[in-house]
Amino acid sequence: MKMLTVIEAKERLQEILHEPGSEQILILQDGEPIGLLSPLTDPVEIERLKMAFSAQLHAILAEGRREIAEGNGIRHDDFWKDLDDDE
Repeated sequence: MKMLTVIEAKERLQEILHEPGSEQILILQDGEPIGLLSPLTDPVEIERLKMAFSAQLHAILAEGRREIAEGNGIRHDDFWKDLDDDE
């Protein structure tokens, strides 16, 4: 694994991002790890990361959990029945 200081990473970021066959790079500040640059090539993994950091998705999930906790959810069978009825 390559290691670069914050300053080196900042100076070479454009080159690092477009380097073919790039590997993970550990970013150091004062000799201590503070970050990691990791290449993303798998479309499924890219989509998973987008969803994991989506504020909108997190808000939707939180609202759904709140509704379920308040007893306002729908039964599993009813969900699938409603879905079939929409088709």
